Amino acid sequence: MRLLSAFAALVLSSLPLASHAVDGITDPKGDFLPTFAGSSASTDLDVISASVLYDPAADVFTLIATMDGAIGITPTGFYVWGVNRGAGTAGFASLGLNGVRFDRVIILRPDGTGTIPGVGALPGGSISINGNTITGVVSGSLLTSTGFANKLDYTFNLWPRDGAFTGTAAISDFAPNNANFTATAVPEPGTALLSAAGLAGLLAWRRRQSNS
Repeated sequence: MRLLSAFAALVLSSLPLASHAVDGITDPKGDFLPTFAGSSASTDLDVISASVLYDPAADVFTLIATMDGAIGITPTGFYVWGVNRGAGTAGFASLGLNGVRFDRVIILRPDGTGTIPGVGALPGGSISINGNTITGVVSGSLLTSTGFANKLDYTFNLWPRDGAFTGTAAISDFAPNNANFTATAVPEPGTALLSAAGLAGLLAWRRRQSNS
């Protein structure tokens, strides 16, 4: 059993770790902000889950957001990702949301386009939509640090908006509600294969022990 534990620890130690990373967040269904001027029928603006993956080798972020309804139900809807790269401020302190901090935003639209205000448009093909999920791929070169030494320390928040309205009345939801979350590191292919091989060997060893 000690050998098994040691082997498992060795395999797990080969997995890449992110600084205080989480696997993303889930958000309650139907929790539209009381200040939202849009309709509760805009289920495509109600966040159910969100996550960010970061590939250090390629320096690429993948932003994944799943809504309660199919993307595009609200013709004037779009999705804003706030990013804190180290100098983030509480842009929504007037709403009592001191935990939502950012110094850059990324905008993803249901028509498959995206922009980073102050930087420019995302390249064609950066945005993909699959039912209730909208995904954006963003080069880390477009998100230069403003203080954090490691891009895995960047934090994120997602707030859909209905462009038919202005100001905070356009925002339907914050995910998370009053905080940011970190990205999760994507394993390099070699590391992933090594880990998979190690786990396969571990399972085979356990089967042999059970049969002996």
